[in-house]
Amino acid sequence: MVKHHYGLPSLKMIGTFESAARLKSFKDAADELHVTPGAVSHQIRSLELELEMKLFLRQSRAVDLTREGKDLYKVVSSSLTEMGQTVKKLRELNDTQHISIGSTTAVLSMWLSQKIAQFWREYGHIQINQEVRDRPFRRPLSLDMIVEYSTKPPNEASNVLFEDTLLPLCSPTFEEKGISSLEQLSKSYLIHLDAKETNWTSWENWFQALNYNGELSVRHRVNNYAIALQLAQDGMGVVLGWRRLVSPLIENGSLIPLTKYEIVAPGKFYLVHSSGNQKKYSKIFSEWLLLQNK
Repeated sequence: MVKHHYGLPSLKMIGTFESAARLKSFKDAADELHVTPGAVSHQIRSLELELEMKLFLRQSRAVDLTREGKDLYKVVSSSLTEMGQTVKKLRELNDTQHISIGSTTAVLSMWLSQKIAQFWREYGHIQINQEVRDRPFRRPLSLDMIVEYSTKPPNEASNVLFEDTLLPLCSPTFEEKGISSLEQLSKSYLIHLDAKETNWTSWENWFQALNYNGELSVRHRVNNYAIALQLAQDGMGVVLGWRRLVSPLIENGSLIPLTKYEIVAPGKFYLVHSSGNQKKYSKIFSEWLLLQNK
């Protein structure tokens, strides 16, 4: 007889026995373990030879446990259940201390990074990994959550973070600050965001919302909103600004409203959650973040 640590048969034998005893079928156990019924029969036969006793009563279409088999199954089932619960706790301990969140560059730099810094003052033991992407995140989400602007609710579980308004912004040093009409603005140095894979509101959308359908100037075209903001701060033109999102730049005077015109953004900023089971600390962070925006 082969000797094993703790005087036990091999774990492969024990695992096969537990599956067959629980399902009362060698065939169903084979399906569960992704092996052939013959492989299950071989493992059970080897276990019975090692223990020198019968564990199953073989019937035509099913199997049943002998008295000795029932005694062994009771101990094996209880031990494996306890082991599984312990492993689950260890995995949760490791997983839940790490949260992953994604956003665009502008959302991270203008809004999210400050929120995360505030969160760490209260929950410094929770690690938050941040991923920046200036194009839509692939579905299903590989991250725990993302911040996403959308004109309709996402398909995944989500919460509205905030709504915003859109207005023309420029540097205090911009040379055309005397603009007062939509027509004058349309001919100015408009900075266009040319990001076809995003659904952010464009200058065209903004002017149409104000019932202006004239031709718009195209002096600057970029594919990243953070770059558009920087161009505006450098006095190179007018950017379509999100009042709440870029409030730090407005509050410190880097950007100022150019006209009286302003519209409510057609979309909202959502906190979108992964479709998997939400981690304990992910829930703590999302609830905290939503509370900050009430």
